[in-house]
Amino acid sequence: MLLQAAQKLEHQAPDIQFILLGDGEDTETLKTEYSSLGNVSWLGFKSNIADYLAGLDVFAFPSRNEGLGSVLLDVMQLGVPVIATNVGGIPDIVKHEQTGLLIPSGDADALASGIMRLRQDVALRQRLVQGATERLDHYSPQSMTASYWHLYQTIVSE
Repeated sequence: MLLQAAQKLEHQAPDIQFILLGDGEDTETLKTEYSSLGNVSWLGFKSNIADYLAGLDVFAFPSRNEGLGSVLLDVMQLGVPVIATNVGGIPDIVKHEQTGLLIPSGDADALASGIMRLRQDVALRQRLVQGATERLDHYSPQSMTASYWHLYQTIVSE
């Protein structure tokens, strides 16, 4: 989906560069299939991933399914605006229009539109980063401990 969005934006916004980090079983097939795209860089696996994430203008996370998507917490902590699919546990972290943008799974047009929207709307990017920063407190070790303790107390009381 990300590569389809890159394809859609290659001529519309040629200054947008898509950076793909990591490796997988489909990497070589995808590299071959999308080799004509001049706006995609395949960087592979990086042990210092935070250094790369911190330099992004936008982080796109177009998962088809996802348990929690904890990488989103890392990205949000780095102050990078997020666009992600509305699947699995992602909406628990990304609140649409508050901490990021949510799009339907499998919709490359929506992803491309969201990327363009974030590119063009500085105030939106700033608002999403601010909202995400505030939301991160819900995922701190202290907050998670308090939540588990409350749940435990509720179960024991019953």
